[in-house]
Amino acid sequence: MTTKLVKNLKQLRETNIKDWTTTLWLVKRKLTAGNAAYSVMRVDTEKKLQTKLKKILSDRFQNKEYQIEEYSFLNADQDNRLFTIEASETDFNLIQAEIKNGLANDKAKTYSDLLNSWAYVVEIKNKNSSVFGLRKINSMTQPKKVKAVSSFIFENQILKDLEEEQVFTIDTNIDFFVYDGTVFITNKREFESALNFRKGMEDNRDNVLDEFLSLGLFNNVEPIRKIVGSNLHYLRKISAVQKSAYYKDKTFLKNLIEVNIEAKWGLVIEDNKLIVTEENVDLVLTLLNNSRLKSQINQEVFDASVKKKVG
Repeated sequence: MTTKLVKNLKQLRETNIKDWTTTLWLVKRKLTAGNAAYSVMRVDTEKKLQTKLKKILSDRFQNKEYQIEEYSFLNADQDNRLFTIEASETDFNLIQAEIKNGLANDKAKTYSDLLNSWAYVVEIKNKNSSVFGLRKINSMTQPKKVKAVSSFIFENQILKDLEEEQVFTIDTNIDFFVYDGTVFITNKREFESALNFRKGMEDNRDNVLDEFLSLGLFNNVEPIRKIVGSNLHYLRKISAVQKSAYYKDKTFLKNLIEVNIEAKWGLVIEDNKLIVTEENVDLVLTLLNNSRLKSQINQEVFDASVKKKVG
């Protein structure tokens, strides 16, 4: 998969996008019981701004060298890495479906239409291909915030009040771009925030706890539910546990119990079930994600939240 993505990104980098059209979309989001629904509004832009928006997006894939790595809930800091995930695994498919409605979507006609936007999407496209870049919009699009801030411009050696102007402020750091069904993540934290990933991780929490019960792994999962709660650190850990799915492997569980006794990790097993308490939840999640590792060099043992298979 990575080879294909590298090839796709290389192809995109080498594509001449000079004549591709540029469209700006504003994304509105509504949350109901934690579930997100999206709508989009197209915004007519002047030629100069279209050129700027195209450059904002194209700079993310044409003027930088990246190392591609599959997205994980526990990815470390990004540096010059692009994390990738299928668009179908994210909320972006919902946003893209709205964008595909094209001219059927509402167009911004008044300044107030711009406010209360959740994110903006820059779309550049030709007949056969499209690239989308999304940035979650800061709070300066909220009406109360806008009213609380004054804007000025320094022109001809005089500072002028822009109170009468309808100023719409966004920043230009694209959180991720989408090409050929793949999301390329440039800002992991903002990507997760923009696409409602906390809700997804909370769903992962509930699903994996139900599986723990059905598989009979624990005497009681409520200590895990209490400690994980809505804590982002633990939501990441339990989502990683679900994705790795070691807990479904009977041989893995058998070995875990044997090594726990040998290494004196402190887990208590009764009637072939792990006894979980609020005090050992972190250890339990670490072991179930196979994140307690021994160095082959000096035999030291580490808890590694981020790991990558070799060979």
